[in-house]
Amino acid sequence: MELFVQTAKRCIALRASINETTNSYDFEKAVRTEIVSLGKCVYQEMAGNEDVNKNERMKLQTSFGEITMRKGHPLAVSPGGFKISAYLQEQMCRTGTKMTFEESEEELNEFLGIETNAKQVERLCHHYGEHLSQINWREVYSDGIQLGIPFKQQLYVLIDGSMLLTRDKEQTWKEVKLCRMFYNTDRVESVSKDRNMITSSRYVAHLGGHEAFLDQVLDVIPPNSPPVFIADGAKWIWKWVDDHYPQNTQILDFYHCKEHLCSFAKEYFTEKEAKLWVDDAINKLKNEQVDVFLKELEILPEKNKSLQKSKNQLLTYLTNNKKRINYGKFLREGLLIGSGSIESANRDVIQKRMKLSGQRWTVQGAKQMLNMRTCYKSGKQHLIRKLISEYKMVV
Repeated sequence: MELFVQTAKRCIALRASINETTNSYDFEKAVRTEIVSLGKCVYQEMAGNEDVNKNERMKLQTSFGEITMRKGHPLAVSPGGFKISAYLQEQMCRTGTKMTFEESEEELNEFLGIETNAKQVERLCHHYGEHLSQINWREVYSDGIQLGIPFKQQLYVLIDGSMLLTRDKEQTWKEVKLCRMFYNTDRVESVSKDRNMITSSRYVAHLGGHEAFLDQVLDVIPPNSPPVFIADGAKWIWKWVDDHYPQNTQILDFYHCKEHLCSFAKEYFTEKEAKLWVDDAINKLKNEQVDVFLKELEILPEKNKSLQKSKNQLLTYLTNNKKRINYGKFLREGLLIGSGSIESANRDVIQKRMKLSGQRWTVQGAKQMLNMRTCYKSGKQHLIRKLISEYKMVV
């Protein structure tokens, strides 16, 4: 009680010090310091008398600072054995997943008025990122009503990759495979000029082989929502889609297709002719004239062996994706044909946190952080809280 009285006296003294020369910044900071100090006092009083035998007490770092209590006390819970309270662990995971560990330390110390360190944040993020890999995601996403998923709405599944610098044995670039899923009702058009917004998405990211990645994707796709798939020309993607969703709509990313057309046109035609040819090609593809365009491409005159090879490669590529480039049909059905949302997801989910200047990741550390990033970005942060609260270790 004496601590409360002392705090009250200091607050009264602060109030009495207010005059025309008072610096509002310093005053508010001083008040906040007193409030944090009072909060620590309250927490310590509730935890009991800290003056116990050294061998019978423990110290726990909380959002109010370090608290001393008797071992076995109901509050003496150290999830994961970190000697950090569950609430503070969650805040450290939240900030460490959004910014560098050093920045997380700085922000936590500044806003909470306590002492944490970047290494603690790093250990926590990797610890719970590892535990996220053991979650049954099929079970998490099994209840559409619980997730607020509208029944019989159009589900889009977009798949792409992004390169990440790793440092196991040697510096090598490895591909992170990313999947983004959202419903047509999650997409808000015309937020501003030339800008749309997707309000809710589900993400899967994996650093490693595509088999394990696609198994994870399969776990997340709702069973009662036949998806539309949009991706580039990677054969492993379309083979998997054909094996598991043979009747579903498949769309070759329009911009990826256009990139191939432009690359060939630039090589085959003059600059002016190339633009006209690409515009005509796009016009035919958007007007359900795929067969007409493929025939015109096939009969283009041979100029030399190099250009003939380029033409044959483009023709093979488009023919193999014939059912996926009927953009006129897709547009008539009101479907998306581009992968802009997965491109932005690569930047937002992966690159914003994991591809900063000078960053290199161990493969295991990257996988753990990817688990944390996709969990938060999918709106499943409650899973982190659940892991922390259920992972009890009483010291």
